[in-house]
Amino acid sequence: MSFKKKVYDILVAKQPPIRRRYVRCKEHGKSVGARFVYLFRLNFCFYVLNDRTLSRFDKPTKPYCKGAESALSYRESPEKLAEKLAEFDAVSFDIFDTLIYRPFARPVDLFNLAGTEAVLLNFSELRRVCERKARDKRFAENGTYEVTFDDIYRYMEEYAGKSFAAAKEKELAAELSLCFANPYMKRVWNILREKGTRLVVTSDMYLGSEFLGKLLGKNGFDGFERVFVSNEHGASKYHGGLYETVKKYLKCDNIAHVGDNTHSDIEMSRKYGLTPFCCPNPNTVGNAYRPTEMSRIVGSAYGGLVNAKFHSGLEKYPMLYEYGYAYSGIFTLGYCRFIHDIAEKRGADRVLFLARDGDLLKRVYDTLYPESDTVYFLWSRMAATKLCLEDDTADFIRRFVYHKCGGSFTGRGMLAQMELSELIDKCPCRDEVITDKNYEQLARYIIETRGKAAELYKPQYDGARRYFSEMLDGCKRALTVDIGWAGSGGAAIAKLAEKWGFDCEIIGVVGCANDSSAEQPDSSEALLQSGKMYAYCYSQRHNRDIFNSHDAAQGHNIYFEMLLGSESASLRGFREDGSPIFGGSEKDNAQTVSLIHAGALDFIADYTARFADYPYMLDISGSDAYTPFGAAVRAGGKYFRAVLGECSFNMGVGTEESPINKQI
Repeated sequence: MSFKKKVYDILVAKQPPIRRRYVRCKEHGKSVGARFVYLFRLNFCFYVLNDRTLSRFDKPTKPYCKGAESALSYRESPEKLAEKLAEFDAVSFDIFDTLIYRPFARPVDLFNLAGTEAVLLNFSELRRVCERKARDKRFAENGTYEVTFDDIYRYMEEYAGKSFAAAKEKELAAELSLCFANPYMKRVWNILREKGTRLVVTSDMYLGSEFLGKLLGKNGFDGFERVFVSNEHGASKYHGGLYETVKKYLKCDNIAHVGDNTHSDIEMSRKYGLTPFCCPNPNTVGNAYRPTEMSRIVGSAYGGLVNAKFHSGLEKYPMLYEYGYAYSGIFTLGYCRFIHDIAEKRGADRVLFLARDGDLLKRVYDTLYPESDTVYFLWSRMAATKLCLEDDTADFIRRFVYHKCGGSFTGRGMLAQMELSELIDKCPCRDEVITDKNYEQLARYIIETRGKAAELYKPQYDGARRYFSEMLDGCKRALTVDIGWAGSGGAAIAKLAEKWGFDCEIIGVVGCANDSSAEQPDSSEALLQSGKMYAYCYSQRHNRDIFNSHDAAQGHNIYFEMLLGSESASLRGFREDGSPIFGGSEKDNAQTVSLIHAGALDFIADYTARFADYPYMLDISGSDAYTPFGAAVRAGGKYFRAVLGECSFNMGVGTEESPINKQI
C-alpha cells in the first residue's frame, strides 16, 4: 500500500462522517489547498473536540424571520432598469440564472431527471465527472477548457459506457422542458426589444448557440441578433476573451452586460470595457433559507421554485403569501397525491374532504384529479362530540370539560357551551369555576344525565343522519380527509355511519397523526395498523424523527393547521331538516386565509407546470412535505409569531377564538 493511500485511509476513509464531507468538498471543485485545510478541520473536530457527528459542519437552515423574504431581493422595477439599459448602443445578457432559470436549487439536478429518463443509476454524478474530465482533456490538447456538448458525451461513452451516451437527447429534452423565463428579465427584455435596442446573448456554456437560441425562443426571448457561446469561440467570459468577440461583432463601445456571476459577468465585463449590471442568482440568496434535509430531487425542485419566486426581484410579497407558497403549497400538493394513491389502493368511490381543513385540499384535488368523486363534508369537533355523546361519553367530557379546567368557566358556562342549558338548574357545581378539584363532580353529573342530554341533541342527530344520507348516497367505500391529529373526525363519521345503518366503509386519512408529546399519542395507532386510517407526514409507524420533534404544546399543531385554514365559519351542528348550524364568522382570518391560499395555489401551479413532462415529480413523500415546516420550527416560534401572530385560532371545542400570540 502506498504512503498516499495509507494517509488517505487514516485521514479520510476511516471515519464515514469525515469521508462524506470530504468527498462533497472535492465534488464542489475545491482546490487541493482548500481541501487539505478542510480535512484538517474535520479531523480536529472529530478526534480532538470529540464531535463524532461533526454536527458543527451541518448548519441547519432557518427561515428569514425579520419580514418578507422576498424583500431581500426586491429592487428597482424592470421598467427602471430597462430605461437605464436603453441608453446603451447594445445590451448583452447572460443566459442561465439571468434570462433563464432551471427549476432546481442546484441546477445540476436537471441531470438527475435526464438520467432517470434514460434509466441510469448515478447519472448526475458521472455526468459532472465526465464534463470535468473532458475539460481537462481539452486543456491538455488545445490549451482551453471550453468543450462542446458532443465532447462531453463522447467522453461519457468512453469513460462510462455506451448506455450513458444514450442520455444525450434526454438531457436536451429536459433543458427545453424544464427551463423557464426569469419574469423580471422577461419584462426588461420586452421593453428593450420594443425600443429597438440591439440585443445579444453571451454565455460560458457547453451547449451550442443553435440550441440555446431555441431555448430562448421557447421562453419568449426573441429579437436578439446573435448568441455568443464560449465553446464555439474558444474564449470565455471567465477569462474575458468572449467579450472581445462580442465587441468586434457589435462594433460599438457603449455596451452593457447583464449577468449574475460576480467574476465572469461583473468584474470581467468591466475589465473588457462593458458596463456591468448585476442580476443576482436567486439560489445564491435563497438557499440560505431552504431546508437541507429533503430528498435530493424533490428538495432541489422545491428550493429552486421558491428561490425563483422570492428572489427574482420582481415582487415583494406579504409574509402570509410566502407562508402559503413555501410551506402550504408543497404539503397540499403532496398530500393530494397521497390521498389519491390511497383512494386507488383501497378502491374508494368517494372522497370526503372534512370542513374546514378540506377547503383548499378539495380545490387542489379536483384540479389534479377531475375524474374523482369528491364532496366538501361539513364537520367539526363540536358537532362530532355532541353526536357521539352516548357512544363516547369519555371523549365528550374530555373535550367539553377537562380541556377547559383551570380557566374561568363555571359549570353553568360549560353546560351552556354544550347547548345543554336545560340541565343547569340541577347541576351541583353550576356556579363554581371548574378546576381539577371539582372536575369529577361535573363529569359525574354529565354521565348521570346522559340520557336527557341525548334527548336534547335528538333534533341534531336526526338532522345529521339526513345529511349523511345525502353525502353517502350510492357510496360503498369513502375516504374522510382531515389535517390530523388523532383522526377523530373520520372515526366519528365511521362510527355514526355504522350506527345509522349506512352500507359504506369509512377509511380515515390524515396529514399528520398525534405526535409523541400529545396527551394521547397512541390513540389512533390501532386504526393505522389495521388500515382503517392512514397518515401522510408521520405517525409512530413512519418518520419517527418528525413524530418525536413535532410538539403540539409548542403550538406546532396550530401553525400547521393554518396551512389549510378556511374562511368558512365553523359547524356547530345540524337542524332537524339536515341544514347546518354555523358558529361565528371567520372575518378576522379572511385576509390571512386568502393570502395563504393564494401562495399555496401559486406554488402548486408553478410546480405542476414546470414538471408537467415528469409526473413522477408529484410523488412527494410525507417527510419532504413536512420538512420545510420543520425547518421553520427550528426558529423557535419566532418565524410563526412574525407571520401568524395576529391570526385567531380556537384552542378547544366551544371556546372563543383569540390571537395566536395570546395562546402560545
